[in-house]
Amino acid sequence: MRSETKEIEEAVRGVIRCWPRTELAEFAIQRRGYGNDDGGFGIVYPEDLDGADREPGQIPPGCVQVYWFWGAPEGQTWLAPEPLYLRVLAEQLQADGLEADAARVRALYVTLSR
Repeated sequence: MRSETKEIEEAVRGVIRCWPRTELAEFAIQRRGYGNDDGGFGIVYPEDLDGADREPGQIPPGCVQVYWFWGAPEGQTWLAPEPLYLRVLAEQLQADGLEADAARVRALYVTLSR
């Protein structure tokens, strides 16, 4: 049986693969989400939601929402702790040879993990 954390990590990796990686470090530093309109994959920070979209407790502080196929009801959504998202993003940026971007994201991860 897979752990929930492993499933969330896989979802994050899937979303990362659907976006040009050269932009993702800057989005993470700005704590700004992004979404792929072609397949409906993305990351949402609590601050990305405006008053009409925001529901109490929808995305708790310190978390991001990960969605596939435009989220519920047809797609899937997960809540991921922001440090988990940043760790996975830094690992993927490093694997893609984007060392400077990986270092920037890793520094934010370390700050938030304290």
